[in-house]
Amino acid sequence: MSKSLSEREEYAVKIVQMLPEGLREIVMSSGIPEAELREIRLRVGRGLIIETADGEKLLAKNGRSVRLETEAYRVTKEDIKTVLELFTGYSVYAFEEELRQGYFTVEGGHRIGVAGRAVTENGRVLRMNYISFLNIRIAHECRNCSRELYNRLYGENRLYHTMIFAPAGCGKTTFLRDLIRLLSESGTRVGVADERSELAASHHGIPQHDLGGRTDVMDGCPKAEAMQMLLRSMTPQVLAADEIGLPEDVLAIRAAAGSGCKVLASAHGGTLSEIQKNPMLRELWEERRFERYVRLEKSKKGFGIKAIYDAEGVEL
Repeated sequence: MSKSLSEREEYAVKIVQMLPEGLREIVMSSGIPEAELREIRLRVGRGLIIETADGEKLLAKNGRSVRLETEAYRVTKEDIKTVLELFTGYSVYAFEEELRQGYFTVEGGHRIGVAGRAVTENGRVLRMNYISFLNIRIAHECRNCSRELYNRLYGENRLYHTMIFAPAGCGKTTFLRDLIRLLSESGTRVGVADERSELAASHHGIPQHDLGGRTDVMDGCPKAEAMQMLLRSMTPQVLAADEIGLPEDVLAIRAAAGSGCKVLASAHGGTLSEIQKNPMLRELWEERRFERYVRLEKSKKGFGIKAIYDAEGVEL
């Protein structure tokens, strides 16, 4: 690997190299810079799609970007089967627990989303059969993207309880991940409730993303339970959780805040008004549980801070 590659390029090159030969050649022949790759989507019988910084692109067998699906390379059942075998080390059953949640994480922190036919019993997913859809999400870190935010979340020598919100795909998790790293590197003990392995991207319990040397991660555990376990066992000074919104999440945040631990969290929402109207998040708003609300936005240049509000909703 060339040392001149950026971190994003390194992550992208690694995941492309893991693809079966035929798919790998198509993606590599596209001429699209590795740094622009975000996702590779495979759907049986449909066109091969990659997502870049400029949006989705259909790829033909020669790697050329096309507009019509009829001109695109059609993904086969064998493509799906081979990708699963390669990415699981020919041991799909070893990932059965993760697959029940609709995804699995591979070395490097890359996440493979799956869909198909779910076998259920008493409302619980037992296993995934006939997996026909894959979404290969290329892991990447954006170091120091939250530096400005980090510098604005302190008041009177203490960290504010903070919620980061935005619609899907606007950088909530990336910002939160980098903020955790900056806090950890500053000497703060951080506990991370990483229910879906998105913050640490743990592989066999080992974080693939850099969250700092003073960060402890509870991976693959429901957020509320993970937060309680971290509070009891790891004495964090800051507790972080991604995409809160369930009743039990609210209870856990109250418990954390009541213990003197600062809370960092992210949530779905396009505007502060949407956060205030959300049935679960509204309770935290009315209690003034969070002292800062950070709204992110996405643009062609990436994503960044749109606005920061105080506990009363006043833009700062």
